Amino acid sequence: MTTEEFISELCGAAGMEFDGVFGRGRKEGWLEAGDVLFKERPIKRRDAARILHMYLLKVMKTEDLNINGAKELNDLYDCRICANHIAQVYLRGIMDAKDIKRGGGFLIFDPDGEDSDDANTDFIRRLISLTADR
Repeated sequence: MTTEEFISELCGAAGMEFDGVFGRGRKEGWLEAGDVLFKERPIKRRDAARILHMYLLKVMKTEDLNINGAKELNDLYDCRICANHIAQVYLRGIMDAKDIKRGGGFLIFDPDGEDSDDANTDFIRRLISLTADR
């Protein structure tokens, strides 16, 4: 799934108009210039986490959680800039960790990884369901 497709899917799930979303999203603070510039690239997990987290903050007006519970992710601080984004979507159950050791015990987020279209759609569905839970 490209970044543009991810954002389009988010708009559809949220009942938002897709036309002009890049400008609106930038103005509202939940999209960045790179989302526009690299909209045709496959979306990385770190970027999906950032977009979903910033959407939570700026559009859904959700406050951040304490990230201590996300320290079980062994690669949480591999991307110091995106650590809070990753922690917020992980702790809320929007995006899952990957257990790379059989039998458990070594969780990573894999910020440079990519997910299937179905997984990305599921992340968006989980985000939108938080609105219904309010």
